[in-house]
Amino acid sequence: MERSATTLTSAADALRDEELERMRTFVRMGWIVAAGVALAIVAVPGDPRIAAALLVGVAVAVAGSAWIYRGLAGAARYRVQSLHALAFVAIGCGQLGTLYVGTFSAAPLIVALGVLVFCRTEHRPSAIAVYVLAAGSHAVSAGLIIAGAIDDPGFYPVRRDCSIEAQIAGQLILQQAYAICFFLARMTRKTSLRAIEHLQRATRLAAQRDAQVAELRSDLDRALKIGGPGRFTGHVLGRWELGAVLGRGAMGEVYEARRAGTGEPAAVKLLRRELLGDPRHVERFLREVRIAGAIDTPHVVRVLDASTPHDPLPFLVMERLRGRTLGELLRAGPLTGAPLGQLVAEVGEALDRACGAGVVHRDLKPHNLFLTDAGTWKVLDFGVALLGETSGTLTRGAAIGTPSYMAPEQARGEPVDHRADLYALGAVIYRCLTGRVPFVARDTPALLYAVVHIMPLRPSALAPVPPQLEAFLQIALAKAREARFESGAELAMAYRAAGQRTLPDLLVRRARRLGQQHPWTEPEIVDHKAS
Repeated sequence: MERSATTLTSAADALRDEELERMRTFVRMGWIVAAGVALAIVAVPGDPRIAAALLVGVAVAVAGSAWIYRGLAGAARYRVQSLHALAFVAIGCGQLGTLYVGTFSAAPLIVALGVLVFCRTEHRPSAIAVYVLAAGSHAVSAGLIIAGAIDDPGFYPVRRDCSIEAQIAGQLILQQAYAICFFLARMTRKTSLRAIEHLQRATRLAAQRDAQVAELRSDLDRALKIGGPGRFTGHVLGRWELGAVLGRGAMGEVYEARRAGTGEPAAVKLLRRELLGDPRHVERFLREVRIAGAIDTPHVVRVLDASTPHDPLPFLVMERLRGRTLGELLRAGPLTGAPLGQLVAEVGEALDRACGAGVVHRDLKPHNLFLTDAGTWKVLDFGVALLGETSGTLTRGAAIGTPSYMAPEQARGEPVDHRADLYALGAVIYRCLTGRVPFVARDTPALLYAVVHIMPLRPSALAPVPPQLEAFLQIALAKAREARFESGAELAMAYRAAGQRTLPDLLVRRARRLGQQHPWTEPEIVDHKAS
């Protein structure tokens, strides 16, 4: 059969998917048993009244199971009430068959096997009802026979010279078989649930460690390049004297600096010397200067000064920040609750201000989000940002940004707008909640393919993410930009509502539709295998 469309978010969901396939197999086996019963009635005649009732019961069970079988094809059509009805009809047929063969024969073991199959259900009251019906009805009929109230109507009845004590002993053995099947079914379910939950926890921990190791490698590479003197240490640019290197990137270097005369601390960003001869890189750097000065919000690093056309080197002077990046914070574990809510609100405000200024950041990621010692989030590094009037002139057709946080249209090299930044913020939230980057692949082309065509691993399979937050992420990480949130304020409001479990029904339905179009990727440990 084809893989079920079951949404697997927990160990219980995994067992529910397994239950569907188990019951389909049981129904198919039941049809074979039904055919055998019909042949047995013809070949070994017994009580005609019981035979007639048994044939009617088997016919009803086969017809009903054929209808129920279709509903067991997937969770969307599965109804637990139908399964309960099938169980009770099957038990009834089993008891009629036991009466037809013999109450003290081996026939009740077939019914006991049915108890073993049905009682693995997640609905505990139904499991108890099936067990009580099977064991109780058999006990009643056996009790009447032992008491002499009725004769054993089976074609293989208990011998007349069999003592009452022996009959009671035989019935107790059969009752033990029923009880063993019931408790074995329930304990097997509990054991399976625990095993799957342990595997899920191990998967979550491994995923978080993988993300942390990757970020540690990145931080180590960055740390090896900073802290000491740079090529321009000791130089004076404008009114700023440069000190040690604070950081290096693909395009520029950032120096500790102090203003001559006042000692005011600052951070000065310079274009790397080897790139000064490339007009495109110079223009991109100057564009960052214009962009940084165009966004007026406390959640974007403040610009103190900038170079003029007469300065020998283009430079950008920014406020000196002290604190930690989100990447550094995430090494200690996932960021959730109120701290994450503050990040979403403040970064969302920064993105709305950037959008109002015609700016698209294009490289939003944990290392470009900075929490100051004063407790304020700031968006850093507009080095690859787009400014409205110049968009498309320097990077046309190229995929610019960090692939794991890149919007699908950005990965395709298409023109982007502010919704690409909102997608990246959604990817950052996914990383904070799950401890894992949205996408991991063996190389960049495979990573870009995944960004465009595949949804990340289901968040709740990696961490305890509530259903409404998962629905929120379904919208935030939608493949089509028009399906995402329209602004940082809308995104922040939806995140807050999802965290309080008050996400509007309109957004819940929207997430459900998106999930049908592009479902989450399911971890292999709870993947339903094709049979």
